[in-house]
Amino acid sequence: MLVFAAVYLLGFRPAVSFSAYLLAFLFILVFSLSNVGFGLITATVSKTSGAATGISFLFVLPQLFLGTFVGASLSSTAQTVSRFVPSHYVTDALTSLFLRGASATSPTIILDLAVVTLSCIAILAVGVILHAKYFKI
Repeated sequence: MLVFAAVYLLGFRPAVSFSAYLLAFLFILVFSLSNVGFGLITATVSKTSGAATGISFLFVLPQLFLGTFVGASLSSTAQTVSRFVPSHYVTDALTSLFLRGASATSPTIILDLAVVTLSCIAILAVGVILHAKYFKI
């Protein structure tokens, strides 16, 4: 919510409906939950907080460089690999909603939401299973 408020105060006012903002919030919420799953996986494999910090970069850097606007300027091989990173679909959906003016029911948005949701469920499931197995929950 703070990000949406900050960009609005800075003058970014796309010509989209309120439902586009709600859908963007949903995308970010689901994507955040997948990052919780990555955090659980990191906590399971690392023995110290320093190791956890280092291991977390194995999840952060691919999402940062392959899944955002940076990935579009990379080689075709890197762009193909970026399709396996959840942030690629979040960036595509937000770009479609706010810059291309896509409707909330467009096939691109629905596909992006489906991929992000399914990857979130898979990542969270792996994280919870590993964490529960290691910590005997």
